[in-house]
Amino acid sequence: MEQALMTLSQYHGAPAVTILLSTHRTHPDNKQDPINLKKLVAEAETRLYDTFDKREVWPVLDKIKAAELDINHDYNLDSLTIFANHDSVQVVKLPVPATDRVVISDRFEVRPLLKALQQQEHYYILTIARQKIRLLEAYNDTLVREIHNDDFPFSNEYYTKDPMKLQQDAIVDDLLKEYFNVADKQFKKYYHENPLPVVLLGDTKSIAYYQEQMDIKNIVMATAAGSYDDTSSHEILKVTFPLVQQHMADKQTAALSAIGEAQSRQRLLVDLGDIYRAAEAGAADTLYLEKTYFHNGTIEDGTITESDQPGAEDVSLNIIDSVLQKGGKVVFMDENTLNTYQGIALVTRFS
Repeated sequence: MEQALMTLSQYHGAPAVTILLSTHRTHPDNKQDPINLKKLVAEAETRLYDTFDKREVWPVLDKIKAAELDINHDYNLDSLTIFANHDSVQVVKLPVPATDRVVISDRFEVRPLLKALQQQEHYYILTIARQKIRLLEAYNDTLVREIHNDDFPFSNEYYTKDPMKLQQDAIVDDLLKEYFNVADKQFKKYYHENPLPVVLLGDTKSIAYYQEQMDIKNIVMATAAGSYDDTSSHEILKVTFPLVQQHMADKQTAALSAIGEAQSRQRLLVDLGDIYRAAEAGAADTLYLEKTYFHNGTIEDGTITESDQPGAEDVSLNIIDSVLQKGGKVVFMDENTLNTYQGIALVTRFS
């Protein structure tokens, strides 16, 4: 998803079409998803023909309609996004909610991807034990699913019954690490389909060994010691959700601390025009904005003018694109956390 974000954020050229659809994970609710998507595709078609020459519209529409037919709605997440231009189309299913809408501009609406990458309330749980490993998916304190198939629960077949070998810690540890290594490769399939942060539960030694074997680093947001081989999902979530809440609170606190420190060092910009010019100049280190932040307007000669006219674009997209393209970071904050700064603030690389 990170690569898709970078590629899409770097594209400039009209028409760039973004279709955002709120979707459903389960039957029968997901039966309405293709119907709602068809309405959005029809809206995109009308707006494209109203704005562009037919020869510019046809290649884009052909790609959108082909992608629409290929989507399997039995495996939807919380939202679905179609990105299309003359040359390509990309469909991304996301674990974050979205409002149904069509965005036609000279750049793609990449915020859903950014929010999905930073989504912490939606997460995996791996219970690490020497006999079996369980994989669960949760949202806040609610179980989305526990995987029950040929992959998980993953039983340990990497052991020895040889009494001599059992007395040799190095052999036992190597077998345990091999077991964790194979289990992690099983888990990676799920992570690549839907990249979410991970909570690890198990005894301290097993958790440490499992983390050593993980191919994808820096995705574990919390761990907890204990035995969860046969613990109910309800009891597991009573353990994990407070950990997730604390992790999210810590990230918000760290972000506000970074903003305050930047302000004391005169490296903080809060005026939207100043933020835009700094981003364009490559001076942006980290852009912080609330998840619900929008600012409709126009940009001309480096000046942002607010506008409530139909078709006015959200100028924060331009800022986000510039920050990402020039190596900066974008961090979404909870609603009302940046009230002091009117919802957006930029830490610069230098004062």
